[in-house]
Amino acid sequence: MYIPKHYNEDSWDQKESLIVHHPLGTVVTMDSGKIIANHIPFYLHRDDATGKRYLHAHMAKKNHQIPSLLQNDNVLVIFQSSDSYITPSYYPEKQKTHKFVPTWDFAALHVYGKSRIVDDFDFVRGQLVNFTNQNESTREKPWKVTDAPEGYLKIMQRAITGLEIEIGDTECKYKFEQKMSRENIDGVIQGLAHDGVAEVSALVESCNKE
Repeated sequence: MYIPKHYNEDSWDQKESLIVHHPLGTVVTMDSGKIIANHIPFYLHRDDATGKRYLHAHMAKKNHQIPSLLQNDNVLVIFQSSDSYITPSYYPEKQKTHKFVPTWDFAALHVYGKSRIVDDFDFVRGQLVNFTNQNESTREKPWKVTDAPEGYLKIMQRAITGLEIEIGDTECKYKFEQKMSRENIDGVIQGLAHDGVAEVSALVESCNKE
């Protein structure tokens, strides 16, 4: 991924936040020279004993990507934040020079790792519970996996298998106006908020704290 220095993000906290808040990852593998990609929601797991981090997920047993994920040391998973078109009209200095063009603000994380398929009932159930609890945590009455009848859950689980990716190298880009003047940064924050793009406005603000 092309990452100019002022957009490079080394903080693991920022990378983790991207996975937790935007867990739908694009999984990319190669099989017989052909690129395969699927979109799978992940749960970020940390092994306290080893300190290693993993991406846990489940996928349909009929998914054509499974053969290339059985034991693969070269898997790529891409996560992306909310994003937005940035109009030159957001920049106050445009009125003075008009030397501005549109751009796009976004964050992206590339995770490189080793994958394995885990066709194990307890692993899959644990992943389902962890992922559900994470995403239901902000609801007034969180739904729990155990709210569904156990017999129904077992039937549904027969059609899926577990996926674990041990996280290796990562690349992360947070492109949110970091090279702009304070006046123009504030203009983008206000412009996005006015246009109802609140999440990207908040990202621009958090990435440019003085």
